[in-house]
Amino acid sequence: MSVLGRFNLLRRLVRASWRREAPQVSEEELLAMAEAAEASDAIEPEERELIGQIIEFGDTVVREVMVPRTDTVAMSNQHTVEEAIAIVIEHGYSRVPVYAEGIDDMVGVVHAKDLMRAERDQGPGSPAVAVARVPRFVPETKRISLLLREMQAEKFHIAIVVDEYGGTAGVVTLEDLIEELVGEIVDEFDVEEPMIERVATGTVRVNGRVPIDELSEVLDAPLPNGDWDTVGGLIFNTLGHVPEEGEKLVVDGWELLVERVTGRRIARVIVKPVPDPAQT
Repeated sequence: MSVLGRFNLLRRLVRASWRREAPQVSEEELLAMAEAAEASDAIEPEERELIGQIIEFGDTVVREVMVPRTDTVAMSNQHTVEEAIAIVIEHGYSRVPVYAEGIDDMVGVVHAKDLMRAERDQGPGSPAVAVARVPRFVPETKRISLLLREMQAEKFHIAIVVDEYGGTAGVVTLEDLIEELVGEIVDEFDVEEPMIERVATGTVRVNGRVPIDELSEVLDAPLPNGDWDTVGGLIFNTLGHVPEEGEKLVVDGWELLVERVTGRRIARVIVKPVPDPAQT
């Protein structure tokens, strides 16, 4: 099946699940049927994986896919159009949130095309906030399947994610949701390092934002679950403080070496098995 064909299959399955037109079977039964179909060559491995991604998509919440607060790019409502355009160019984003008193006080979202129009019509020194659009706010516990429907129906591409106290937890975009279904979307402007990179036998380098479940699958070994979703959250909660670069901890037979820290964010971690003393 072509890429377009697989995408159309994905779209039909998602629509059917939203309209409850799909057969009422459990997730386990659906996965078992997909695996049986793959084993009999009725579907391709990629199609079986796609079905699994659709099922996981229905259980995923915004907190798991958002760009966290520490990585959020935003601009002040005091910025001029010229300054705002510089921020857009520097980071390569077409939409940037605008804050007033601080990042917990989001007042709008500016679009690059609106800024360019304002530069032409009002001049580079005009206030960027004048062309800001009304921001959309979503709770971090909202299911992304529901959010995707809202984005499609109401035609917006970015939302501010708020925590239980009303503070800004991060931002989520339409691209973030689609990537959860079809995998990472890379364009000519993306220069991000891989989220998971094998560096030696049994050793991986991971971004601190990698979900614990995803790392467990790569390592083929369960890592501790708790009040965290990511590798960085596991390290921070286990240590009880923001680690320094080079700091290590051992959990369930795995050594986690903090390779890079950006501000208070754990950016890169080396994960490798702890040698068995009986075999040394």
